Amino acid sequence: MMGDYSIPIIEPTIDYTKVPPINQKRTITFINHFIVHTVTFLNKFALTCEERLFEFENKLQRVQASLEILESRLSSIPGLETERKTTQDENQKQEVKLVEIVREGTNESDIEVPKEIKNEEKELQPESQPISADPRYQKYFKMLQFGVPKPAVKLKMQQEGLDSSLIDNPQQLVPIGSNTES
Repeated sequence: MMGDYSIPIIEPTIDYTKVPPINQKRTITFINHFIVHTVTFLNKFALTCEERLFEFENKLQRVQASLEILESRLSSIPGLETERKTTQDENQKQEVKLVEIVREGTNESDIEVPKEIKNEEKELQPESQPISADPRYQKYFKMLQFGVPKPAVKLKMQQEGLDSSLIDNPQQLVPIGSNTES
C-alpha cells in the first residue's frame, strides 16, 4: 500500500522497518528557517514595543511636568488652600448627615436643627448676587485672572463638588448662601 508520494499509508499494523527515513537535511533546513524568521519577528516586535513605551514615557513626563507647573501656580494664589479645606469640611458634614438620615430611615424634619443654623438660613436666602461675587466661586475667577486654563479651573471645581458650568457666565445671579453644588 503506497500513497501518491511513495510513502506508505500508516495503518495500526504498519511495519516501521519498511517506512523510508525522513530526509534529515531537509527537516533541519525547515526548522532553521522557522527559528530564524521567528527570532527576527520577535526582535522587531520587542523593538517596536520598546519604542512605543519610550514615547509613552516621554508623554507621561511632559504631562507630569505640566501638572506640577499648574499645581505651583495654584499654590501661589493666597487663601486658596484654606477655602478648599473649609469647602471640603462642609461637604463631609453634609454627607455624614445624609448617611445618618438614610440609615435611620427618618425624614429630615425629624432631625433637630440648632436654632442658630435655622436663623442663618433665613437671613441668607432672600438676596441674590452675581456668581463672580459669591465667596465660594471667587477663588476660581481669580484663578482665571492669573492665567490658569479654564478646563483646569472647571476640573478643580468638579473635584470640590461645585457646578463647573457656572464659570462660563460670571454675571449669572444666584441667591446669597444658596447651595449651587451639583
